[in-house]
Amino acid sequence: MRIFLAILSVALVSGLFVTSPGITEELTGRQVMEKQKTFQTVETEYGEELMLLVDVKSDTKEKREVRRYAKKVENGLNRYLVVFTAPADIRGTALLTHEHEDEDDQWMYMPAVKKLQRIASASKRSYFMGTDFTYEDLEPEKIDHYTYTLLGRETLDTHPRDCHVIEAVPMVGTKESSGYSRRVMWVDQQYFFTLKIEFYDKKNRLLKTQKSFEWENIAGPVYRPRKIIMDHHRKKHKTLALVKTRELNKPIDDQVFTERFVLSEKHF
Repeated sequence: MRIFLAILSVALVSGLFVTSPGITEELTGRQVMEKQKTFQTVETEYGEELMLLVDVKSDTKEKREVRRYAKKVENGLNRYLVVFTAPADIRGTALLTHEHEDEDDQWMYMPAVKKLQRIASASKRSYFMGTDFTYEDLEPEKIDHYTYTLLGRETLDTHPRDCHVIEAVPMVGTKESSGYSRRVMWVDQQYFFTLKIEFYDKKNRLLKTQKSFEWENIAGPVYRPRKIIMDHHRKKHKTLALVKTRELNKPIDDQVFTERFVLSEKHF
């Protein structure tokens, strides 16, 4: 899944191969992404974050507080709920996502109108609540919808180990609705978490860059960042997500991910 959601989002770790120091495994781009899904998927996840929206041109900042919920359901698919809890003027605004094999369902809830509005496919390239993340960015990674190419290995200044450099190009059926011609990802070669993503627009120009910092080993091969920065180069705007609280594999009731739960405003 996309790294922004991966703050929240490990498989049951039995019989998994973990690369030992000094030993590398020749993998294709797709195999790298499959290992990421295996290593970095959990049963449930809850998090609380501080979000900062930074306008570089005017040097202004807007602070928000966010809760995130994630749960794996039948067939290994997932449900997600993102809730703004502050400031007061957007408190209760929420995004509900149901993952499907083909196209995911997303609904936006605005307390002022007390309705869930479904996000149409054509709107998923739109930006979410003034952030630098689109609705597309907030969907889980669908491996079967992309062609992955291993471009090589690189070491980032912020990370001690080599990374697989993977190019992801949307396939027919996905590229029409996607806002990107391709993405380039830097994936840790041992535990397969994504440290950096470059997003390229339809004319193959660099649009924005996402970087993740302060990675923590939660359990087994599971790693999570405490800080994510999305830098929109064209708008000269940045979104920072700073994790305050994180809980993995603790019970979350299925009703949290229902339309009824959100419409009854039990989510805030």
